[in-house]
Amino acid sequence: MFERLTIGAWVITTPGCSVRYVIDEGGQFTTLILGDTQREFEISLDAATLTEIVTQGLASLSEMTTPRNAEGGLIEPNVEAVIVRNPDGPTKVRVFINGIETPITDFTVDAGAGWTWDDWASARDVNLAAASPTARERLLAAYADPPGGEFITDREGTAWLK
Repeated sequence: MFERLTIGAWVITTPGCSVRYVIDEGGQFTTLILGDTQREFEISLDAATLTEIVTQGLASLSEMTTPRNAEGGLIEPNVEAVIVRNPDGPTKVRVFINGIETPITDFTVDAGAGWTWDDWASARDVNLAAASPTARERLLAAYADPPGGEFITDREGTAWLK
């Protein structure tokens, strides 16, 4: 078994540095292993410290990769959506951020003709369950009184949201 030490150290990595992890037998620590077996650096972290490193790392990565203008101000990303709507079929949405296609989850609220209440309620519930908290807020607002709702059959005065 290893003896626990507190030390100060510098580690600088370069692109392509291998990174792997091992969880100790008791599940208390994760050891991150940087580099190859000839020149590796290991650090064992408890869950709270690992969580903080991930949180700070995500914030740092966001700051490092966010485009900035000459004055250091943020440059808003260029977001484009190509929406192909088939009135009698599915809608296809493709999103591009700064010209790069980005996978998305599409939640379409279209209460046009052809829906029965049971099918509508089922699709609504699936979408609400799959959505992030922020998207779910927007979906709840849309589902509360969807345009075209009068075309949904068999509703018989049932509330839009349960």
